[in-house]
This record gives sequence, structure tokens and C-alpha cells, in this order.
Amino acid sequence: MGKKKLSPLGRVKLMLAVEYGIFVLVFLALGVLFLTGVIAVAEWKRYVFTYVTLVGGLWLIADFVWTLASKKRRLRQSFLDKCLLLPVGLSLVGFDIYAITQGCADTLPYRYVIGVNFCVLAGIYLFQTIFHYFFPIPAAFEAVAELEAEEAKKAAEPAEQTPILPPEDESKED
Repeated sequence: MGKKKLSPLGRVKLMLAVEYGIFVLVFLALGVLFLTGVIAVAEWKRYVFTYVTLVGGLWLIADFVWTLASKKRRLRQSFLDKCLLLPVGLSLVGFDIYAITQGCADTLPYRYVIGVNFCVLAGIYLFQTIFHYFFPIPAAFEAVAELEAEEAKKAAEPAEQTPILPPEDESKED
């Protein structure tokens, strides 16, 4: 009994599941470490977090609006994914605006905001891991088409053959 070879769609789904799974593990670990206080929120982290998540939150909102407005983008993206990430973007932008108005004060609950957002992202990516295994994103089908084209190209190439040489005549002397 030989190993059953995965279909191109199966390979793409497995690659996506592994990729999403890595995000789940990283976000969950970071979220728990922030919530438990293992990773402390130093002053520089408050400023970095505030401005990076302001940009990131604005990007999540812009990406949602872009996907909503563009028919071409909707065909390639999962609208469900954009809807799931929208509340994270809105909450981050809201908190960041408040934090900026307060001067990123150390009295703000950064530890909980960072930890909870990481845990929420881990939950979203866990859902996406399972959901997209059974219902692949549209871009996965494009990747399958590329894999199938590569396999067809390899199959069309002639196999490399080693030339068969006649046996050496041992009676010849140098």
C-alpha cells in the first residue's frame, strides 16, 4: 500500500490551515502572556502599540470598505473574513484615539486591550482555519490552478534518461 497523494486542492487547503494555525498559536500565546502580565507593557510599548494599531485598525476598516465597494476584490477575497476582523479594527481605532487624547498614560488598560485583542484574533483565525478547510477562499482555487499548471508542465517534459553505454571490453589493454 503506497501513500495516497493529496490533490492540488487538498495541498492548498492544508497549507492554508497550517498558515492559519501558526497565527492562532502566536496570537494566543502573546494574548495570554499579556493578560497574565508575563509580558509587561513598558512605556515605549504603549506608544508603539497605539500608533501601530491605529494604522492597522484603519487598514482593517479600509480593507473592509474596499472589499465591499469593489466587485473584483469581492471575487478574490472572503467577505466573511473581512466582517470578522472589522470589530477588531473598530475597537482598536476607538481605543487608540482615546489613548492619544490621554497621552498614552500608564493608567490605561493596555495590558488587557492588547491581550484581549490578541486572543480575539486567535479565535478568529481558529474559526478561519476550520471554515476555510471546508470552504476554501477564492484565492485558493487560483493557487490550485497554478499547481495543476506546474504539474502538467512537469509531466510534459521528457524524463531525463541516462545513456546506456555498451559494456567495456576487458581484453583491451592501455
